[in-house]
Amino acid sequence: MLFFASLILFACDPAPRETDQRSIYIVYTDWAESIALTGLSQVLLEDYLGYDVITRLTGIDTVFADIAAGRADLFPDVWMPHTHAGFLETYAGQYEDLGPNYLKARTGLVVPQYMAVESIPGLADYYTGPIAGIDTSAGIMQNTLIALAVYELDNELLVMSDPQMAEMLGNAVRRRNPIVVTGWEPHWIFHRYDLKYLDDPLGVYLEQEQIHTIGRIGLSDQHPRVAELFGRMVLNERHINGLMDEIERERLLLEGVREWIRKNEFVVNRWVRGLAPEREKIM
Repeated sequence: MLFFASLILFACDPAPRETDQRSIYIVYTDWAESIALTGLSQVLLEDYLGYDVITRLTGIDTVFADIAAGRADLFPDVWMPHTHAGFLETYAGQYEDLGPNYLKARTGLVVPQYMAVESIPGLADYYTGPIAGIDTSAGIMQNTLIALAVYELDNELLVMSDPQMAEMLGNAVRRRNPIVVTGWEPHWIFHRYDLKYLDDPLGVYLEQEQIHTIGRIGLSDQHPRVAELFGRMVLNERHINGLMDEIERERLLLEGVREWIRKNEFVVNRWVRGLAPEREKIM
């Protein structure tokens, strides 16, 4: 009778089961937090949930197109509701929102604390040099073009990669030279340097945002454990800045992620509890 009962319990096991192969394809951009969140996602999926993970670096416009077409499974760096509003509207209904992973994101023009300027319009009388930007399709670049127009500024907006922007900032800070960059949090530059946002009286860069993970349509049904993981994975400011700084210092993405996990094991265990793959049962 006990054997019969155990068979009933086994047959009625409600644990979520995957409906296809255990592999996940993540797309990401070369922004610091996108790299960090992708590396963290890869390690959690591989080391704790037993997935094979493929990652691909690409531009933000391709990211959304690939998720919408089902060519990629995940992107963990969507800024809502404003920065990526254009993409979210274009691809409405063609992705799954798996929830926020960071709740206090912000963008704007950023300068070192030693610069005697406090607002974007104040640049007109203080700084005529270029503004170090990132790739043209990024939401912060679109907002910066608007800011240059509405504040009637003649500064050149440089199109660079995130690492190039950060390197230019670091070189200027070491020499205490003036510099303006398109900045955002979370980013390791705020952990490394003493920086400030310029006041934005016209509200071009809008208010605080959230970073979400999105997936292709059908991902939650096919990979419920993956959806559950990203529903739990929320980092605070200390977590994400520490993660990015660890990666930057290690210079090797996955090694930096694993070192951060070692130092934050209690937090990570809450995210992955109960999500490990079932061991094969031998009858």
